[in-house]
Amino acid sequence: MNQSTEKPWVVLRKVEGDITAEMLCEALRNADIPCEIKRSMLASGLGAHSVSLTGNQATLLVPPEKLAEAEAVLEAIDFEPGEEEA
Repeated sequence: MNQSTEKPWVVLRKVEGDITAEMLCEALRNADIPCEIKRSMLASGLGAHSVSLTGNQATLLVPPEKLAEAEAVLEAIDFEPGEEEA
């Protein structure tokens, strides 16, 4: 029996829309931080990729040992969930 010793990935952030999630995940990957996206049932079921689809949330996942570094990357690009331009 092969038991994995890998730790499960942890939630970094929930964001509105797959497009936002893809952009943030790419920024993390560019900083050498592995990133996965868990899409909502709505998006995966409909195959929808949008920032405006109501209720379409995506979850960014990172390895636990990279969590603080990933948070710093998102802070450095000044991303805050739900932030509106004034």
